[in-house]
Amino acid sequence: MLIGKAARNANRAGRRHLPWLVVFVALAACTEKPEEERLAEPQPDYADLVLVNGGIHTVDAQRSRAEAAAVRDGVFVAVGGNAEIENLRGPETRVIDLSGRMALPGFHDAHVHPIMGGYALLGCNLEGLGTVEAIVAAVTACVSAGPAGGTDWMEGHAFNLGLFGQDGPHKSLLDAIDTARPIFLGSSDGHNAWVNSRALELAGVTADTPDPDLGVIERDPDGSPSGTLRESAMELVRAAMPKPTLATNIEALSAGLAHLNALGITSFVDAWVGLEDYQAYQAVDDAGDLSARVVTSLTYGQFAKHEGEAFDRVLAGRDDYESERLNHDSIKLFLDGVLEGETAALLEPYIGLHHSGELIFEPDALNAAVTRFDAMGLQVHMHAIGDRAVRDGLDAIAAARAANGPSDNRHHMSHLQMIHVDDIERFAALDTAANFQALWAWPDDWIMNLNLPVVGEERVQGMYPIASVERGGGRIVGGSDWNVSSANPLDAIETAVRRQDAFAEDGPVLNADERVSLATMIDAYTINAAWVMHQENEVGSIEVGKRADVVVLDRDLFAVPATEINQARVVETLLDGETVWPRGNGE
Repeated sequence: MLIGKAARNANRAGRRHLPWLVVFVALAACTEKPEEERLAEPQPDYADLVLVNGGIHTVDAQRSRAEAAAVRDGVFVAVGGNAEIENLRGPETRVIDLSGRMALPGFHDAHVHPIMGGYALLGCNLEGLGTVEAIVAAVTACVSAGPAGGTDWMEGHAFNLGLFGQDGPHKSLLDAIDTARPIFLGSSDGHNAWVNSRALELAGVTADTPDPDLGVIERDPDGSPSGTLRESAMELVRAAMPKPTLATNIEALSAGLAHLNALGITSFVDAWVGLEDYQAYQAVDDAGDLSARVVTSLTYGQFAKHEGEAFDRVLAGRDDYESERLNHDSIKLFLDGVLEGETAALLEPYIGLHHSGELIFEPDALNAAVTRFDAMGLQVHMHAIGDRAVRDGLDAIAAARAANGPSDNRHHMSHLQMIHVDDIERFAALDTAANFQALWAWPDDWIMNLNLPVVGEERVQGMYPIASVERGGGRIVGGSDWNVSSANPLDAIETAVRRQDAFAEDGPVLNADERVSLATMIDAYTINAAWVMHQENEVGSIEVGKRADVVVLDRDLFAVPATEINQARVVETLLDGETVWPRGNGE
């Protein structure tokens, strides 16, 4: 009975409350907004991506550190602490946990050759091989990989010329590999080649062939070519080789882009281009695969891909190949050669020789060219190795300033192996960036075996004066010259900090007074190079309003010894907040 009574009371209670429940549901139904109105209401403004829990080196004006940052639509919308960024984290927000890691602005390489590097990756790549035996073995393997009895050209890339002494490598080593197939190997400096007898034969280069202007054919005692070709002499053989096609250039560029992205590089200056390169970049861009911001330098004068009227046509039509990520308003000038082979232009003669190298441009012609391009609003990008070439380049920029007045063209000089002390402070005075390839700033085989005998200890110790230019107020910029050497910014950064071999714990030092700080070199590969590319207001630092180009490293560079800088590995590379490395294909 008690159970029955309780049940009846419960039923009555339910009936008593039912009318109010019906009213509540009815009211709710009446007040619920139509779906289209609800969707039109402002939604929480969450970020697409947040980086949290880590050391973010912002490279802002204060060179501050941040714990977290948020990205929306490819742009940084907040930089600060975890708590601040947490408010922007929604259910769809992607999170990168930086615990134990480091985030930096995407690296910029201000002097690189991605298409040439791509060809090396796809072909016979000799980069980094440290002995003659290793090079010969690699070339043998590349030849063997081709068709048996083949007669097509075999091209190799980036062999170490420093292993072969002042006269360079001999054709007999390559003849021992193959005499039917022509072999052409480019040295890692890009200014020398090594060929076999078959290549010389097809090119018609004999004992009677004179040295071309600004080139050297190394010879045996009987006058026959030894197999080493320097500077313009390389073109004698290249003229007999098959020419690249648009399809092969696109393939090489794609390989080069993937390699650079894997090293955290999101912006770069291609330091040697022509129309065929414009076309390759445009094709990759149109396909949606241009995973970097690019400035290209159209070559003018010696080593140019176009001459005379053809150059003028390509220059005038460059706008047709530009886009949001592509800028072609830069001109590349070679002012001299290289110290290897004594083709760099020096203020004082080479030791034991009766010359000081050669200038590619006479001063008046150089002044006229730089003044012309400066007046057109173009950036001038100069190759200068010797101290005479550096001085003439600075003189030409001064002449352009005098003729045209101040400009924002942001000229820069690359390599700068030797700078006379009187010219150090002129970089700041002329607002010209010093574009160093800092990976070369240690006493390696090239400097000790090839440079030291012909320039002496005093001039060797003055090479790559990065700290001196910085102390003089100059802007330091980083570039690799890949595939001349490693494209990894961390290799160059460590070398500049230590002035020693970045792949050894210890070793000889190239002038400790020219060591610079880690922060200086990070600036060189981020905000300073962004300035050279006219994009420092868009990228180059991690700040609100800038594009989210980011490299994530597996450790904090400021928390490890200098000898471990280049042991850091890239975890992820982002361009506009989107991952460009690692890629979906497992690279």
